[in-house]
Amino acid sequence: MTDDELLEFIDLILQNLADLTNYYMDRKISESYTSPALSAQVQALEAKLTFLKSFIPFAKMRGTADIPALLLAHFEVVALNAARLCYMCSYWDDADEMHNPKFFSMIYEQQQKIRAVDFHVYETYMEVLRASYCPASLRTPRVQDKQILNNFNDSLIGCLWELLCCSCSFMDSMKDEMGILYAGLRFLRSILREHQKKMDEQNEKIGALLSEAGIIICSPSLNRVKEGEVSFSESTDALGCYDMLANTNIHIKHFKDQISGSSTIESLPNSSHSLSSPEVSRTSSRMLSKGKMPIAHEVIVGLDDEAAKVIDRLVSGSKQVEIVPIVGMAGLGKTTLAKKVYNDRSVICNFHIRLWYTVSQEFNMKNALLQILCSDGKHSRKDEFQNLDEHALLEKLYQRLLKNRYLVVFDDVWDIEVWNELRIAFPNDKNGSRIIFTSRFSNVASEVQYGGEPHYLHPLSEKESFELLQKKVFGEEDCPKALHGFMMEIAKKCRGLPFAVVVVAGILATIDHDILVWKKFAESFTSTTVSGTDQWKKSLELSYEHLPYHLKACLLYFAAFQEDEKIGAKNLMRLWIAEGFVEKIEGKRSEVIAEEYLMDLIGRNLVMVSKSGSIGGVKTCYIHDLIFEFCKAEAKEKNFLQVLRGYDELSTFIEPPNLPRLSIRSNGEDFIKSKLFCPHLGTLLFFEATPGYGRRLLNISFLFCIYKHLKVLNLGNINLWLKELPTEVESLLCLRYLALTAWYMKFIPPSIAKLSHLETFCLVSGVTVSLPDSIWNMKNLRHVCLRGGVVIHLPSNNNVVENLSILPNLDTLSTLHLDLDEEGENILRRIPNVRRLKIFQLGDQNRVCCNMSRLECLESLTLRDDYFLGSREHVELSFPMNLRKLCLINLGLPGRKMSLIEQLPNLEVLKLRAQSMEGQKWELMEGGFPKLRVLTLEHAWIVEWTEADPDSDDYFPCLQQLKLRGIPNLEMMPACLGVISTLETIAVNFCGDGVKSLVWEIEEEQKNNGNENLKIIYKKY
Repeated sequence: MTDDELLEFIDLILQNLADLTNYYMDRKISESYTSPALSAQVQALEAKLTFLKSFIPFAKMRGTADIPALLLAHFEVVALNAARLCYMCSYWDDADEMHNPKFFSMIYEQQQKIRAVDFHVYETYMEVLRASYCPASLRTPRVQDKQILNNFNDSLIGCLWELLCCSCSFMDSMKDEMGILYAGLRFLRSILREHQKKMDEQNEKIGALLSEAGIIICSPSLNRVKEGEVSFSESTDALGCYDMLANTNIHIKHFKDQISGSSTIESLPNSSHSLSSPEVSRTSSRMLSKGKMPIAHEVIVGLDDEAAKVIDRLVSGSKQVEIVPIVGMAGLGKTTLAKKVYNDRSVICNFHIRLWYTVSQEFNMKNALLQILCSDGKHSRKDEFQNLDEHALLEKLYQRLLKNRYLVVFDDVWDIEVWNELRIAFPNDKNGSRIIFTSRFSNVASEVQYGGEPHYLHPLSEKESFELLQKKVFGEEDCPKALHGFMMEIAKKCRGLPFAVVVVAGILATIDHDILVWKKFAESFTSTTVSGTDQWKKSLELSYEHLPYHLKACLLYFAAFQEDEKIGAKNLMRLWIAEGFVEKIEGKRSEVIAEEYLMDLIGRNLVMVSKSGSIGGVKTCYIHDLIFEFCKAEAKEKNFLQVLRGYDELSTFIEPPNLPRLSIRSNGEDFIKSKLFCPHLGTLLFFEATPGYGRRLLNISFLFCIYKHLKVLNLGNINLWLKELPTEVESLLCLRYLALTAWYMKFIPPSIAKLSHLETFCLVSGVTVSLPDSIWNMKNLRHVCLRGGVVIHLPSNNNVVENLSILPNLDTLSTLHLDLDEEGENILRRIPNVRRLKIFQLGDQNRVCCNMSRLECLESLTLRDDYFLGSREHVELSFPMNLRKLCLINLGLPGRKMSLIEQLPNLEVLKLRAQSMEGQKWELMEGGFPKLRVLTLEHAWIVEWTEADPDSDDYFPCLQQLKLRGIPNLEMMPACLGVISTLETIAVNFCGDGVKSLVWEIEEEQKNNGNENLKIIYKKY
């Protein structure tokens, strides 16, 4: 074949391989799964063919007129064998046939022909590259030269990646130099992807550097080590190769310094949007009107209801002095609301004295007192005050307020110590005096004398955001109809934050009102537009700098997630613990401390609650877009965390030295294709950019070879399509947190026990996973969460069973497939401190016997059996007394056995789902459920639900929520539900009109007893 024919042939084979892979993934993956070995072989073959395809154009570009015959013959052999492999895979079309040993034997033999290494070929590679290092003559650069260089550089990166993946064969010094070369080639990749014409001048230098790098990467001595023929120390040419490698790295560094220090390379456009006005054509036919200066006076929108509530607290209520805290995140309008209230006519008329103090970052008592005393505008005695000491000023303020009804505003309170220092000057004459605090901290007045409940300021609605933006841009005029849609889109993106609205209004008010300009701005406007302003940076920096050291790390960690993402609180706290952010305190669980950290951030209004737990606590949380942008920028600047999105960022990312954490949002194939080399990385968090997109078996073996210092590995958002966890996972000896998704994974290798520091293991699988006996030796395990279910084995030898180690620190285990019998109890005894437990498939159809009372720490328990129908004849269950939450699913518990649950003294949540209670009658035991707050009844055939003694009021003393779903035959409900003062909501779904009537009677009875706030939520469907 000619060179061009060979290249076309290789192109065709690569396309066939891609089609073949897609075919098997689309057609076969649901039937079984593609062989990992076959998948890895195909990927290796694609890489080899891609290198051959890039080598010929590069050599010709660098002046090689004729490719040596030996090399061309080698290329042809590889290409023909690859073509045969494609044909064989196409021929063995049936899924069952693909599991035939004969098929795998044929594939293996064919692959060996392709893999066969002739080290003379490597010598020829080197000869061609040496000739191309100093071409005989310079020629005129061509348009395609940059692409040729880029393709060859990518191939060299792939080849060097393979060497790095077997770097255990090399000495540490050699590995370090190889890593430096790898970073250098990735730097050249970023240069080659520049679109500046000036960069074409560097093609000659880059070509020489690639030739130099290629000579090393193709050297027979390194490849003999890679193939396992010799060790590095046995290779006689190895030291010479090391010297060449070090010299090449020096040359690339010189080139990098030259590029960085010259004007040849200009920085790429920033991804954040500039705050300067967009360019506008003065002759545009779509011009509506000339832009004007932004409205300077303060415009207030959406605070009327808020102000009315605060004013009501100021002018009515207790005669005692009271502090009214106005609380909210930065930029939400706390000071604006305080000013509106301060200047309200009814407030002015109600108070004899009104004073205002803007709290300084650095508190000085004398300055504070001077500001308060002079804040009413009467400055005639300021000079007299200036000469007084702190004690005298305190006395002056006290005398001035004494016997007067006063209102004093403390604006922007960061530390309650400010109030503690000044409190003595504020008398309590029991005349209705009030003090307003504005603060970002929810608990700012919770622990001080006179402290009242915070008034939480909420974000603006989309309508209010639009109204504020319109008034700031157009004043009293209406927004032109042609711009109305764009302004609404911009207002929505401000996410209800008045500060963001004001900032963007400052831009819009100064540009011409051209439809195309506004359209472009609306499309490009993001939270980055606001977060990049000096005002916002300074505002958030204040909040950030006031955080204790441990909370700074916890806040910046939010940058690892997606903007607007609702983050599971439990998982977040487990990550914090694995990262080492959470202080270890003897006698206190790390999860409790982590929860305190989270609540502290929530109290500072830096983190928002999106969903609360049924018995308190936080289920999911998030941060505002603007705080997210701040965290992302701060994390990058401090080398705390890097965030990469998509293949372009992945492939051109230059890894900084000692990068601790990396968050990636991309698809799995692009992540693997990018070949990121961060050997010192401590945390890798991967999030699938398009969930459900990747259906290709992913070879993640490189993770265990390269990233050996990982403490946190989260691949939970990417489906690996593996049946078994690779045994190489044992090399990640520092690992504390491991999260995976593999829909067909059934087995975990015994070698996982070598991960002695592992605390959290999460696996999403569609099948039951078998854990090895060695799991009992992992003493640091705290959370084992397997969504598809998990079986834990105990050896059959009783002596061995008795001697097995327990898991003393295990806190969470779900979902455990377990028979509730003697053997089940044996397993439960070995997790004595578990707090959250889910058990599935309870065993014998008619008999459930298990003593769980030994699990004294257990707080949350779920029992589920999807395979049982009917009522169990024999139920003997003993629950631990500390149980707070119990969920039963299809348990078939006879109604007479409900007393087992009613007697639990600390139970707060009970969910009876899917016929967990059998029979038509449930008679409540007097004095039962002493702490129950939430009761859920689903899909039960109960007809009569009554009390043992209707005249007693000792039922459900704490009940707040009652949820009824799918109970069509219910005819009687306990009379006590009409008189329970704590009841807040009753939700009814799929229950029919009869239940609706019963609930209506309860509602009327509650109203008669003074409860006007009971909420009834009724859904027919």
